[in-house]
Amino acid sequence: MFPPPHRILFECLNDRSTRELWNAAVQENKHRCDFEEVDAAEKNSIDDFAPWLTEWMSFAGQHRIRVLIVWHAHFLSAACQQVLRRSLEQRSFKCRIWFHIEEPILQPAIVSRCVVTVLPRYLHVPVVVGKLDCALYDDPLSYEKSLNSNEGLH
Repeated sequence: MFPPPHRILFECLNDRSTRELWNAAVQENKHRCDFEEVDAAEKNSIDDFAPWLTEWMSFAGQHRIRVLIVWHAHFLSAACQQVLRRSLEQRSFKCRIWFHIEEPILQPAIVSRCVVTVLPRYLHVPVVVGKLDCALYDDPLSYEKSLNSNEGLH
């Protein structure tokens, strides 16, 4: 079975489960699909992202189906999201786009064209190495003032 045409993978404030799901999909379908990744935290403006996406969509890959995952898609500008929305309408069968988001702020026109999957949160107990100074959390204003006056460099 091929991966779904367009998909939103929502994982609140993390990308661990999304990464595992993506890697599993790549391993399972690598013999019948071409896979590509782009990080919207790096390419998020219309000048960077739109030409790259146009080139990706027009490129003829080895396989009939091509799947792109846009990591951190919530960083995309509104203009980039418009370009993506139009591309979802045009070539949705051969060029499938998955979106990884940590905040639910994609345009509704994109969301309505995608299968939305809410992934479980990654819960863990953090390991603190060394001394934890809680002054920043107790009184942020005085902590910032102490940093500005070079009194409280820790």
